[in-house]
Amino acid sequence: MLSMAGTRRKRLEQPREVVLQAAMDAIAEHGLAQLTMAGLGKRVGISGGHVAYYFRSKEQLLVETLRWSEQRLGERRRALLDASDAPVAERLAGYIDLYLPDRRADSRWTLWLEVWTRSLGDPEVLAASAEIEGPWVEDLRALIAPYPDPDGYVLRLHSLLDGLATRIVTGAPGPDRAEMVRQATEFAVREARGER
Repeated sequence: MLSMAGTRRKRLEQPREVVLQAAMDAIAEHGLAQLTMAGLGKRVGISGGHVAYYFRSKEQLLVETLRWSEQRLGERRRALLDASDAPVAERLAGYIDLYLPDRRADSRWTLWLEVWTRSLGDPEVLAASAEIEGPWVEDLRALIAPYPDPDGYVLRLHSLLDGLATRIVTGAPGPDRAEMVRQATEFAVREARGER
């Protein structure tokens, strides 16, 4: 038999998912500054107070929305990387393709930009962003473990990918996404092999 708290938690799971999806869409459309709890509540058909029941601040809403988004993507990443019969270069290409935004104003990457901006003045948001990024780092480190300097490799590749992601999500002029994926993959494979 479920406890009262367990029953309550179970009942709230679905609405919470709906609120997180709506928050992700709203932040991607207008940014966190324009988002209000009342507006988000209206979007999903509940009161702003009900939204505040789930999240004590917009920063917590932002972090939890990003965490939820990344957990969903993490399942795809793990399936891709668990294909141990595929060559490392192929798995690196898949990792890079999954890491980078799909398009300008990609909702997941809009969340990342908001989190990075908020982390400048909020140590809790900074710590949460490092924790959310952690599975990406660990999965990449495990993928390239046989190669020299895995920590340096992860730092270099993630720095490159974050820069490319920012260009894609903001719509900066330059090469298209496909070319960025190709260039990043070439770099990743060369680095993994220790080539310069």
